[in-house]
Amino acid sequence: MKVLHVLNGLHAAGIEALALQLIRHAPTGVQSELLNADRSQQAQAPAFQELVESGQLAALLQWQCCDGPLLAWRSFRLCLRRRPDAVLIYPCNRPMLWLALGVRLAGVRRLAVHLGNTAPTDRRGLRTWHRLLLWFQRLGVLAVPCTQAIVDSLQPLPRGLSLGPVIPNGCAVQPIAHRAAAARGRRPLGDSRRVLMVARLDPIKDQATLLRAFAAARLPGWQLQLVGDGPDRARLEALAAELGLDPAQVFLGRRSDIPELLGQADLFAFSTTPAEGFGIVLIEAMAARLPILASDVPACREVLKGGGAGELLPAGDVVAWACRLAELIHDTHERQAVAARAVAHAGNYDIQHTVAAWLSVLGPPCRS
Repeated sequence: MKVLHVLNGLHAAGIEALALQLIRHAPTGVQSELLNADRSQQAQAPAFQELVESGQLAALLQWQCCDGPLLAWRSFRLCLRRRPDAVLIYPCNRPMLWLALGVRLAGVRRLAVHLGNTAPTDRRGLRTWHRLLLWFQRLGVLAVPCTQAIVDSLQPLPRGLSLGPVIPNGCAVQPIAHRAAAARGRRPLGDSRRVLMVARLDPIKDQATLLRAFAAARLPGWQLQLVGDGPDRARLEALAAELGLDPAQVFLGRRSDIPELLGQADLFAFSTTPAEGFGIVLIEAMAARLPILASDVPACREVLKGGGAGELLPAGDVVAWACRLAELIHDTHERQAVAARAVAHAGNYDIQHTVAAWLSVLGPPCRS
């Protein structure tokens, strides 16, 4: 079975992370190819190139960004040449409708699009999403959400619109656990304690609340580390400086050694907004045996089993975050208890479950 994975730029974001995982862990008998429909974005190109070199990715195809009938024509020609059995589209947006049209005209009948974020809360935004999903459905593209929170955000569904099954994102639980444990074992005596958050620096997340809470908690001997990059970086760095934190120590930028950073941390914090779709770093932190604090928004509530796999705090509530940070930081046994709850649930999100669910949706191959 040949699966064509489609991204619109190789950004360092959640859908690129999911694509890497699904390709890397595809079973024998599944051949993966990747189309990047916007070659101007190359942040994750080295990671995908590694998959090519290892033989896990048969082809990495990159186009100059285009839209409309030209995009449909190019995808039509591509599928006639490459003959994929199924196509998995990761960005859910209007240009991908044109790509899906070309794929369908080429005879491919197994198409799916990943839904990774909750719908807008305003009526106009929700109607726009409904129209987009209805057009995907008319083109024979199955929309597959990664959380029930996304499904709920789309309610009420317009007449005739249906969604695919919820397929949670996953990660390689055991490899992450081993790498984190090895890094933890290398920590020197007297090493600084760390609160870590890994997320793109954009408005969907809420690093500002964590920055304010950490500064308010006044935690001597502890560091805050924010991993990631994005359009909000300058604003967040200015806020950190205003709060008396050193931006050079707080902001680590984009990193490829996330398991090792998790292993060198003592507490994982994920301050985000209701627009959050999943938060794959939450399950990476579970695998790394870290205690987890997260915003009490629908996606985090779902991933953390209603608080069973980590603690949920009011989104944007600086006082609540500062108080709980201080309590956990001063109580090692309590941190260990919260971490133990996370570990107990990590296996539910192993990437093999995610791969099997996606292949069930995409197969068996069928062409007209």
